[in-house]
Amino acid sequence: MHTESYPTHPTTPTPAVPAQEPALHLFGGIWIASCPTCGFQLTTARTQERCEQRARRRRCPVCRQDA
Repeated sequence: MHTESYPTHPTTPTPAVPAQEPALHLFGGIWIASCPTCGFQLTTARTQERCEQRARRRRCPVCRQDA
């Protein structure tokens, strides 16, 4: 039986994958942000800036991608 601990090596960090920007659409004066991968609607807002801010905080529940 082995009594000593096996040596452990720290894992090398993997580089972060850059998140894709959400796709923005303007329909009837309402901005809509959708997932760039699957097209799921993430959020809506009256201004483009607010829509972008909301979309950055949301994660797509379908493909689990960060916007």
